Amino acid sequence: MLPALVSRARAPFRVARPAPAPARRGAAPPDHALLAAALEDATDGWTVDYPRLAASDELVAYRGAISMVDADRLDRTGQLAFWINAYNACVLGLIVERWPLDSVAAVSGAFTSLRFRVAGAEMTLDEIEHGKARRLGDPYVHYGLNCGARGCPPLRVYGDDVDLELAANGRRYLSDPARGAREEDGRLLLSRIHQWFGGDFAPLGDGPSFASMLLATWRPQRVLPTVRALLPGELRTLDEVGFLDYDWSVNSS
Repeated sequence: MLPALVSRARAPFRVARPAPAPARRGAAPPDHALLAAALEDATDGWTVDYPRLAASDELVAYRGAISMVDADRLDRTGQLAFWINAYNACVLGLIVERWPLDSVAAVSGAFTSLRFRVAGAEMTLDEIEHGKARRLGDPYVHYGLNCGARGCPPLRVYGDDVDLELAANGRRYLSDPARGAREEDGRLLLSRIHQWFGGDFAPLGDGPSFASMLLATWRPQRVLPTVRALLPGELRTLDEVGFLDYDWSVNSS
């Protein structure tokens, strides 16, 4: 899935400005409980029952709610939860509308061209991820964003305790030896998101940059200070880092 891989791993902050929408936006955050209700019987976090989700009125209602939120008026915590949930809801909608689907990567322009109404604008998934969620400066955001692939972190809903929730989801992800982290021949193998977004996990100066991404690729152990506390205990002493293969097939149950 090279096109999508390159799209998700490209340098931060090179994002086109989304097209504005004329409709008036509201300051109140959306009711994330709608998304929670949509997912309650449809996922265990790792896989999703998409036919069941397709019958969910709550997913439709949630996507309508996020379309008109004035995200700029939310505090930092509210924005972080909003943009992660919005991204995940848009991916879910993309898959449901095209089901059956083998991989989101097989959808032309899934990350770069298809647009979703979010926060009063028509935005691509790349614009949400790189232009909004990553700009908030929390590397654990990558433990929250779920692009509908089996290799992704678990799918869940975020709210007022988003920082704690992201850390908990990171621990769950890194405890999975097939997706998140495992030891092999004395090396720590991490999910490839730590390579693609190494500059977020190990920034230079005030934030991620193209230079920090390149340095993290050449010296992958630079991500360890950010990641180590979330690793299972038996993996925390490993210092040599490699990366797992990433499964881009759709995360259907």
